[in-house]
Amino acid sequence: MVVASVSVCLPLTLIFFVQYVSDTSRLREATLNANAVAIVQAIEAGKDPANLPLFRDFPQAYGFRVFDRRLLATRRILASANTRWLPAVQYPAATPSDPDGADDWSAIGSDLLEGFTLVRPDDLRDQPESVVSLLIRRVNAYWVQTYMIGEPAWAGTPVVFDYLADHVFVPALFFIPALTLAMFLTTQAALRPLRRLSYSATRIGTAVARGQMLAHIPEHGMAREFADVASTINTILAKLDRSLQLQKQFTSDVAHELRTPLAVLLLELSHLPSSPTRERIKVDLKELGNLVNELLRFAQAEDVMATEASDVDVAALARKVSEEAVIEAVTKRQLIEFYCADEAMVVRGSGALIEIAIRNLVYNALKYSPSQTTVTVRIDPGPVVTVEDCGPGIPPEHRDNVFERFWRMSERTGNGAGVGLALVRRIAQLHDGSIRLEDRPGGGARMILSFARASSPPLHRKGSERPGKVTQTG
Repeated sequence: MVVASVSVCLPLTLIFFVQYVSDTSRLREATLNANAVAIVQAIEAGKDPANLPLFRDFPQAYGFRVFDRRLLATRRILASANTRWLPAVQYPAATPSDPDGADDWSAIGSDLLEGFTLVRPDDLRDQPESVVSLLIRRVNAYWVQTYMIGEPAWAGTPVVFDYLADHVFVPALFFIPALTLAMFLTTQAALRPLRRLSYSATRIGTAVARGQMLAHIPEHGMAREFADVASTINTILAKLDRSLQLQKQFTSDVAHELRTPLAVLLLELSHLPSSPTRERIKVDLKELGNLVNELLRFAQAEDVMATEASDVDVAALARKVSEEAVIEAVTKRQLIEFYCADEAMVVRGSGALIEIAIRNLVYNALKYSPSQTTVTVRIDPGPVVTVEDCGPGIPPEHRDNVFERFWRMSERTGNGAGVGLALVRRIAQLHDGSIRLEDRPGGGARMILSFARASSPPLHRKGSERPGKVTQTG
């Protein structure tokens, strides 16, 4: 805003400069006034004004004569230089013994009449600068006659800068802060509706991440242009919210409707004679059942979060999941290691959802790790849940896709619905957390699930719950 204020002053400076410089008569009068003041200042300082650079270096262009201010009969010349183009002054009973004015007494005499005039002597008709600018004025206790022909010394430059200082620079010291403040207040007032829109957009993004209803943007108190924008956005939000609700409802309804037929099929399948075909169909039906369950959890996650939020000890849930996964690890001759600090890691959220997220990570690590390998579960302050496996890992180019629904990488062994990690990410978002994938040193994948910690103080565990291994098999 200061830059904007300065940019307003620059054209103003240019306008004053052009206006002042273009008025030649006014500029010359101001220049001669400045010369007269400089002459008197030199006299009062005990110096000879004829030695000033202006009169010493440019004798054909600048000159002066200084009188005292006594009566005409007793007036005398105090100093002079280059007086050729100055009017003669004749005293009553004057004598030619005056060394300065003797040659001029033959001219027509005149008294000292204060003012500024432009004279065009016949002797200068053939010269480009043919006008003599003459000034007669009183300065302190002195009469000063001074003239200039042309401007070879640019003596008017300081005069121009003094004029600009008086009319532009000094007022700008008050004008720029006032203009800056006015622009700031005006901009703040003009952008207030835009800030409201920005704040509303942030709340909408938070609501989407947490699975909440999309709050509409308030339209009252806004200018018509911003109110129209807010109205349009609200219309879009209403349709989007309706679409999201229908999508969740559809997913939930389909999942509910499929669970019963799948259970009946598995029951009927158990009565058929044992054969490779029956076993293959049984495996496929179980995978389909898992997919239905994951979709149902996905559809219900937002509602569960809204209705079941409480203080949850993530470390306790992670230990519980790791202990329950021992049977799976024993079956595959794998090792589960569990490490945790000696304190509770409390977050505000749904314990059921957080348990599902940790369970998906642990069982996913067991599923894709070969036998005789270790799956490590670590709980760090944050809280942060880290699950490491010794599987094939995920190539860097596929890491952004691994958390998408129904995405599967054919290079990985085993079957899966492609919904588990997507559900983990959604649960993390509902708890203001995140999930990311890294390489494990030595091979494998490292899943890092983080949550926003609750404001309540951490609970300390009993001495029996120390960091260490949950179980070791095979």
